[in-house]
Amino acid sequence: MAVTTTYPGVYIEEIPSGVHTITGVSTSITAFIGYTARGDVDNAIHIFSFADFERAFGGLSIDSPLSYCVRDFFQNGGTEAYVVRAATGALAATVTLRTSTAVNALIVAAATEGTWGNNIQVDVDYDSLNPASLFNLTATEYTIKNGAQVQARSETFRNLSMDSSSPVYAVDIINATSAIIQATATGAAGLFTAAGTSTSGVLTLADAAVTAPFTVRYTLNGVGPFEATIVSLTPPASAALNDVLDALAGDIAAAITAQQSPGATGNVTLSGDRMEFVAVVDASHPNEHSSIHFIDNPVAQQLHLGVNNGGTEVDGAATGRPAQTGTVGVPTFPIAAATGALTFDIMIGAAAAPSVSIPLDIWGAPTAVPIPTTVAEAAAAINTAIAAAVLTQPLLAGAMASGFANMVRIVPGPANPNISFRLTTGTASAPLGLSGGGGRNVGHYAPGVGVTALAQVAGVAGNNGVPPAALDLIGNQAAKTGMYALEEVDLFNLLVIPEASVGSGLMNVLTEAIAYCTRRRAFMIIDAPVNVATFAQAQAWIGGPASPLRSRNAALYFPRLRAPDPLKSGVVGTFAAAGALAGIYARTDSERGVWKAPAGTAALLVGPTGLSYTLTDPENGTLNPLGLNCLRTFNVIGNVARGARTARGADALADEYKYIPVRRLALFLEESLYRGTQWAVFEPNDEPLWAQIRLNLGAFMHTLYALGAFQGTSPRDAYFVRCDKETTTQNDIDLGRVNIIVGFAPLKPAEFVIIQIQQKAGAIQT
Repeated sequence: MAVTTTYPGVYIEEIPSGVHTITGVSTSITAFIGYTARGDVDNAIHIFSFADFERAFGGLSIDSPLSYCVRDFFQNGGTEAYVVRAATGALAATVTLRTSTAVNALIVAAATEGTWGNNIQVDVDYDSLNPASLFNLTATEYTIKNGAQVQARSETFRNLSMDSSSPVYAVDIINATSAIIQATATGAAGLFTAAGTSTSGVLTLADAAVTAPFTVRYTLNGVGPFEATIVSLTPPASAALNDVLDALAGDIAAAITAQQSPGATGNVTLSGDRMEFVAVVDASHPNEHSSIHFIDNPVAQQLHLGVNNGGTEVDGAATGRPAQTGTVGVPTFPIAAATGALTFDIMIGAAAAPSVSIPLDIWGAPTAVPIPTTVAEAAAAINTAIAAAVLTQPLLAGAMASGFANMVRIVPGPANPNISFRLTTGTASAPLGLSGGGGRNVGHYAPGVGVTALAQVAGVAGNNGVPPAALDLIGNQAAKTGMYALEEVDLFNLLVIPEASVGSGLMNVLTEAIAYCTRRRAFMIIDAPVNVATFAQAQAWIGGPASPLRSRNAALYFPRLRAPDPLKSGVVGTFAAAGALAGIYARTDSERGVWKAPAGTAALLVGPTGLSYTLTDPENGTLNPLGLNCLRTFNVIGNVARGARTARGADALADEYKYIPVRRLALFLEESLYRGTQWAVFEPNDEPLWAQIRLNLGAFMHTLYALGAFQGTSPRDAYFVRCDKETTTQNDIDLGRVNIIVGFAPLKPAEFVIIQIQQKAGAIQT
């Protein structure tokens, strides 16, 4: 931009250089589509290792040819991929969590479809920053190893709210961060039944002796902070504590009401030696969003307002929380000594009658355990008794009591999610508050396998589904399912669909996929069908049934790979080669460039111990001119790719894109130049623009020439870039077009190396 001269002096002006660097795109990002043991259906997941695949899709599976292809891809040099899981009838495990008043609150589902979700357990507790309003939720995935249930991974979300306007709204927090579960609010009527309140701690006359003027700071219905000033105090009706608190609370409430527009109703109720403030509830602030919280300052500390100062603050959303898992009670101290053993009842499901009852001597006579005076001591004594009883009752294995705030909570071990406990009989049962009723719940919420009991409603069991049919693999472009889930992917270069060469009647999948690759400037690697197992069958297939696959954007390979199957005790099986070949493409691109053919002795297949058919040189010589790339086994060298032709590479077709490296180099140039010339759109269409285009595209092509991507001993021989008045006429300019012609001289593979040998005649004297 030109500077404006206003004073005598020196001015600095930056002039644009016109350089727009073109960066070459990646060439070997591979997309895999097919069935996996688990994972999100119809969603392209970005992975960078087989470990990523194991985490997202469960690793190798006998029913999943794709899983073996992905393994082979990374073993052979692949570094980046997208995987789209396709399946028929796959379901995610779900369960519904209720409140303590049996109102449906949250629907929890496994993050992806599959039976793996049946091994999830969800725990809810109120051991939060504000036990009266917030809750914690823990999702744990278990797995079976050597016959034992072990924890695979766990996530804990703390201090959650059921208020949909809160920054810690449970649904938003869980869905944004969890890799194990997803949550949905039920929206059930009757979830939120009360306005938000803030109740002070126990007050004395000394506590109430505040002096005006003073201020209180607070948030109201999630908004704030606000500050209200109490200029003067109303004289109490008498010196009695209730009258003093009544006058004081009224003045604070009036100041809050005056400060708001419209105001908090400032309702105040007295409960003995406490003050309670009630938040406003109206059309704009229903119970779900109703809350009042006092913020620490000297007055709040003196009046015990706020959770940190001994007060209790209950949001209107608190009644919509899912109930705590396990058995929860509020002990009443002091606890009397037990006159006999307490009965520890083990309840299965919603059964009102105990399935198993065990007498436990927890404290007092006849034990020597001191009677607890705190919830922590009560929890510790219960744990000691449980540990002693496990020897005779395995259902107690893993059970644990914990204490927090004013509560004791007992949960069973993870092996028994649908059982719960209660303590009955004995003089200590009532003071513990653990005798059942609303404090007893299933031990762990269990998506998929949880029964309808107490605060849990059984949901849907997870289902892996079955391998996809043709329609599942193709999917729907508008809905972005099947292969069209790749619409969400910015760039992929190679496409592999192993199942398209396994089942019968899947030719339409391959033809649709090739057409999609053509639109996306990608390349497809295709195995010969599994029923093409011999040379004669391969010759017949490539000569006829394979004709719909003859595309510049595809390559066909025969035979398949043979390798030990780790899921079948090392028994050698037959596998698709496309994944390993995609890895070789990636390895060759990295080491030599996309212009190098992914074939030859350097194209060694890592992993397989052999091939499903051993081709001879004459057989190879028959299939190669037909455009079918052969995999060969050579002594010492091993198994290698021995062909580099596209599906249009049959000699009879005489296609200019006969060779894989030539076609892939062209796709690379097209994609790179397409992305690298976006800056030119809407620029003035004249010689200055054309010169910049020639400069930038020429620099990109020259860089490739220097790397050895083209034929020729000079740049003039290797490439050209034309953009001038000859390529773009006035009529083109009037139509808003700028025409660029880019030419390149491709390197073609030395497919046949011919060595001529001639005897040299001895010198003849003449």
